[in-house]
Amino acid sequence: MEFHPLNLAHQQHRRADAHLKNHRYDDAIQCHHKAAELLLDVLKITTNSVVVESVTLQHSYHLKQKDFIKNKKEQHERAKKALENIKCLSKDSQCNLNCNDISKLQVAICRSVNESDSLLNRLSHKYGSNDKDLERNTVDVEDGNVTELPPQKIVEELQNHNQNLVTIIDQLLLQVEIIKDNNITLHERINYLEKERIKYLNIKPQDESLERNDFSALSLGSDSSRKNSLKDQIPSHTK
Repeated sequence: MEFHPLNLAHQQHRRADAHLKNHRYDDAIQCHHKAAELLLDVLKITTNSVVVESVTLQHSYHLKQKDFIKNKKEQHERAKKALENIKCLSKDSQCNLNCNDISKLQVAICRSVNESDSLLNRLSHKYGSNDKDLERNTVDVEDGNVTELPPQKIVEELQNHNQNLVTIIDQLLLQVEIIKDNNITLHERINYLEKERIKYLNIKPQDESLERNDFSALSLGSDSSRKNSLKDQIPSHTK
């Protein structure tokens, strides 16, 4: 009985939950895939209508979980990349994002990810339950009030949280592009000023050298004139 396909499917489900909690999304998807395959094996060996209905629902659940986790993986990767960009921006002295903006982005991203995690865990809360059981065991806690939250509502909220996260990240990436453009403009300006500075330094020594040469020529000319004048003033003596 331990190696019955149904028990093996339950084991794969528990492993998938463990992988999901540790953000090992690919492993979790693989476990749900194996569980779905094992449940198909169960359907091949049973004719009980109640069992067939229950196993069919479980099989559908695992297929949906694969899609949910795949979506969660993409969301987590985008959030991780966004947080890394925020950290890089916060260290950039030329960045025009202030600390308050960075903190708000971090909080918004982390909150969206955590809320999506919570919703996804609710869908994984009870294995093998039908839609009514899942609806009865799934609640939403907000402002101290507990309200029933059907599976379809959870899916809608997951989609909304994912869209919100995409919007936040798009805003961040837009600001990053603006900063990059500003930096490019700044570097071009610096390069231009540096070239002008070098050009000025190269011209100035040449001008000073010409001035020194002109001054030396004038000095030599004056000395020669004075010497000739002195010679003319000295009387000549004949023997």
